[in-house]
Parts: sequence; C-alpha cells; structure tokens
Amino acid sequence: MKNKLVPAVIAGAVIGAAVSMADRKTRNSVKNTVSNTKQNGITPKASTKDKVMNLKDELLYWKETIDEIRRNNPELERAILDAKDTFIEKRNQKKISGPNG
Repeated sequence: MKNKLVPAVIAGAVIGAAVSMADRKTRNSVKNTVSNTKQNGITPKASTKDKVMNLKDELLYWKETIDEIRRNNPELERAILDAKDTFIEKRNQKKISGPNG
C-alpha cells in the first residue's frame, strides 16, 4: 500500500490555489506580490536561516540515529516490520469482513 497523503495534500493545494485564482482581487494581489518580489528580491531574515539550520541539524540527527539502530539491530528492524505487516493484515481483514466481524 502506497502512502497517498502527500499526493493528496499536493493535489488539494493545487486545486485550492486554482479555485482561489477565480477571484479578481486575489489574482491582482498575487500578481503585485510576485512583481514586487522580483523587483526587490527576497532576503530571508537571519532568524529564519537559523531556524532552518536548526531544523536541518535536528532532522540529520534523527536520520543518523535511525540508520544506526538499523545497522546495529537488524532483528529489531525485522520485528518492527513484522509487527507493521501484522497490523496491516489485521486491518485489511477487518475491512473485508466488515465492522461486525
């Protein structure tokens, strides 16, 4: 089963943006904002850069931690994947048999 959340969120955002562009005031506002941005350029604040760097460092830390757990504990990874597969299998059986079992 593929994760369908991200494509659905992106599709919703695109549809929402398209619908909002039907309003003339919104179109003019977006056009003016884009025009001003092109003329002035965008320079993020230093605090924004710091927040992004901190977030990046945090994500890298957790990625490295998870990779280390996978390398050092292949049995744990297999057990987690087996538990996930069991959960999905039971959930699919409930869908097939219905809510009353």
